[in-house]
Amino acid sequence: MKRIATSVLALAAMVLNGGEAPKDPYAMFPKAEAGYVRYVVEVPKAADESAKRLELLIGKKMTVDCNGHSFAGKMERLPVKGWGYHYYRLGDVRDGPSTRRYCPDEKREAFVTVTLPKEMQLLRYNSRLGTVVYVPKGFEVRYRIWSAEKEGHEARKF
Repeated sequence: MKRIATSVLALAAMVLNGGEAPKDPYAMFPKAEAGYVRYVVEVPKAADESAKRLELLIGKKMTVDCNGHSFAGKMERLPVKGWGYHYYRLGDVRDGPSTRRYCPDEKREAFVTVTLPKEMQLLRYNSRLGTVVYVPKGFEVRYRIWSAEKEGHEARKF
């Protein structure tokens, strides 16, 4: 069913584009608003995509001391009107909690991430359509792929 939908989307884009293949396969998603950048996470096809999850790591490289650093922000899942797809938008980013250790002249480069809400930490794995994420300029999107074992384990009874 999804392959049919993807084919229909490609055909519709070709018709709207004067018979040429679309230059941007994500043209149905909104353009990045001022102060934002659009990222697309495209993952490889997998035999069992239901056993995989996508973790977004949104942050920026910074010079930090020995304390733990993070950002806080509001991540929204928004619909693409008329298409049945969704995208993610990070807003209201601010400095998050940090530890308060004494760090005499210890500085290093680190990728400092935004702490995302629990429901946004592991997303559905989808190789047919990339995951579209809008983040404020200065931030970047990285990702990890999580896999479940093929077999479940039996719990002990007490």
